[in-house]
Amino acid sequence: FKYYNPHPKGALTDDCVKRAIVVVTGRSYAAVNRELNEYKKISGAKRFNSIENLCFVTNALKARKIDFEKKMRVSDFCKAYPKGRFILDIEAHWCGCVDGCIYDTWNCGGEIVNFAYEIKNEPYSPPNIERQIFTYCCTSKKISPTQTSIRIFDGNGIFSERIIPTKLKDGYVLRLLDEKYPHISLDS
Repeated sequence: FKYYNPHPKGALTDDCVKRAIVVVTGRSYAAVNRELNEYKKISGAKRFNSIENLCFVTNALKARKIDFEKKMRVSDFCKAYPKGRFILDIEAHWCGCVDGCIYDTWNCGGEIVNFAYEIKNEPYSPPNIERQIFTYCCTSKKISPTQTSIRIFDGNGIFSERIIPTKLKDGYVLRLLDEKYPHISLDS
């Protein structure tokens, strides 16, 4: 895993589709944003990560969906496929994997891969992890009816995670906001 956030302002937002495409194509964030907006007009999608817009990967990027062992974790996928560029779909998230390394804003190595696309069709330059703007923030995601995961990012891509009772989430998030940690809810 290598921390990578290509957002031009370093914002940690719900833009995993764009980030994954930037990672595996080497295109700029602005170019990917523009291309996805154009494709939304064709597909009729309301959001970047809606099912209608996910065909962008196969239609516009000419990616090939690959077969792999089901119930494979992202880290195991990276070991099984040490060469190549892949977009991996996990529960409510996409990540980019290049030559066995996950490039993302958090280490999703323990998550299960639902499907994977391989990108081969164009010249490529790897992500420039040296030129990034780091942002402090916290994210929350309900993991069960009674538990919520809170991740607090330190601005260098490292986070600490706490599992708290879901009923306490709002108060916990308000406290972090008071400490200047912008909040992103990852709940669907």
